[in-house]
Amino acid sequence: MHRPHESQKKTYVLINFDHLSFSYPKTNKLVLEDFSMEIKKGDHLVLKGASGAGKTTLLRLILGFDKPTEGNIYYQGRELTNSVIHTIRRECAWLPQDLNLGEGPVKEVFGFPFSFKVNSGIKPETDEIFKIFDRLNLLPEIWESNFRDLSTGQRQRVGIALCYLLNKPILLMDEPTSALDVDSRQKAAELLLAKNKTIISTSHDSWWIDRCNKIVEI
Repeated sequence: MHRPHESQKKTYVLINFDHLSFSYPKTNKLVLEDFSMEIKKGDHLVLKGASGAGKTTLLRLILGFDKPTEGNIYYQGRELTNSVIHTIRRECAWLPQDLNLGEGPVKEVFGFPFSFKVNSGIKPETDEIFKIFDRLNLLPEIWESNFRDLSTGQRQRVGIALCYLLNKPILLMDEPTSALDVDSRQKAAELLLAKNKTIISTSHDSWWIDRCNKIVEI
């Protein structure tokens, strides 16, 4: 039987937003209204639009942190029930814009996600972490520093390193380059976009937007 070449295989729909509306509890203001979109496996997608348009809300809805007011979300064809939310959280690495990994040395807060059973088998060695730090212009000395004492850009790069090393098939990233200088931004993009991942991001950064293959304006 003839098998299609890899490039001829159809990509499948990973996440589907079906006529989605959302408003925060106790308010009548719709953040999203009758929104539909498909995200395919391997997409490097960026959501762009004005502040308050619902970009971050969409990421939170995917992870089940918020619930739709109307409409449905499907993951691999399955409605986002509690059990499916549990599955998608296991398969996503999440980088919020204001990364808060708590207080304590970087080595402790960095290691915390690897203490979960689902990640315990992929905990990287310190040398491997430092190699990724170096690629992101992070010095090894920050390993002993208090995470809260780092600059916004340093915290963002630590988060990018963590997302990379968690090695999940889906990356959800809220303004991933917002606090990076030109060189760090380039290196972060080289790190994140080189792997065969599905990336769902929000961004106002035209440089990052230009490097994504799917742009959705909200």
